[in-house]
Amino acid sequence: MGWQYLPREGACTMKVGFVGLPGSGKTTLFNVVTGRELDPAEIGRAEARIGVVKVPDERLPRIAEVYESPKTTPPEVTFVDCMALHGAAGGPRGDEHAARDDSLTKVAGDADALALVIQGFGDLDHKGNPLDPAADLEALMLEMTITDLGIVERRLRRIEGELKSVRDKSSIERNLLERVGEYLGEGALVRDMELHEDEERVLRGFNLLTAKPLLVVFNVSDEDLRARTCTGACAVAEGAGLGWIAVSAELERELAELDEETMAEFLVEFDLEAPARERLIRACYDLLDVITFFTANQNEARGWTISAGATAREAAGKVHSDMYEGFIRAEVIPFESLDEHGSIAGCREAGALRLEGRDYQVQDGDILEVRFSR
Repeated sequence: MGWQYLPREGACTMKVGFVGLPGSGKTTLFNVVTGRELDPAEIGRAEARIGVVKVPDERLPRIAEVYESPKTTPPEVTFVDCMALHGAAGGPRGDEHAARDDSLTKVAGDADALALVIQGFGDLDHKGNPLDPAADLEALMLEMTITDLGIVERRLRRIEGELKSVRDKSSIERNLLERVGEYLGEGALVRDMELHEDEERVLRGFNLLTAKPLLVVFNVSDEDLRARTCTGACAVAEGAGLGWIAVSAELERELAELDEETMAEFLVEFDLEAPARERLIRACYDLLDVITFFTANQNEARGWTISAGATAREAAGKVHSDMYEGFIRAEVIPFESLDEHGSIAGCREAGALRLEGRDYQVQDGDILEVRFSR
């Protein structure tokens, strides 16, 4: 079976890590998306920078209006600006690299997805060589592959040491990691392996970078918003089964300084449907195959992120564990019906309010009122 998005235990937000080579504009893009500015004290530090972004959703204010909720709480996405990878895949892999690999996986390992930021602007890369987005993407994926391979090899060495003192030398974990190591050694991504559910569960504990959903983000100039300079890199991405989007971080930084009306005019001028923040979040939602459902009452209207295909009981558990344990049924109103009829009573009269059981698959935009036993 293939890999799928499973919310981290206790996680309230999706987490997306930005990974890139030096000069890719990764940090500029992070600043644009999160609204954070680089603190001078952060320059030169290896620590990751983290920003939490509220997901724009025009449905939420309308829900709050109908339910007369004084407070709205949209879903959130956590973005992480990870350390730059240097593409030194051909170099030695000593203790320094092992420490760096461990540091990277600690920061990005629990991310639900990774955004691979590729330089698509200018004529030269950070080393002064002619710009080659396709080579940069290949180098970045290779560096991630070798990082994962190092993690697998170190674990295999520990397993071999542990097995020396026991009579039974067989090990399910060792056999699995040997397969993974061979796969990585061929330059392939773990996300493409055919694995059983129990094997996936074992590998999740290793936080392998190439096991995650990956999105390629081409950071281009404002004159190349269709990523024509990245045609070769687009082919590499598509050949690896990766989706991609094009963003001009510099243009977006300028747009962020404008008022809403002026920004809207510039978006039209550049033929952009939305700012980079919204487009990137939407791309991450598509990548992870997640949807938004809502809860609302006289106190708060709130949006929640959950995997597509999740059941009403699973959605209830997202709100509170007691709702999962004591789930009885859920009152469900599709947002379109609420917007059309303008009230709960109107939805009930029109037959748009339904009672659904625990196995009902929640749809994007559903408004749920969960009935449960305490």
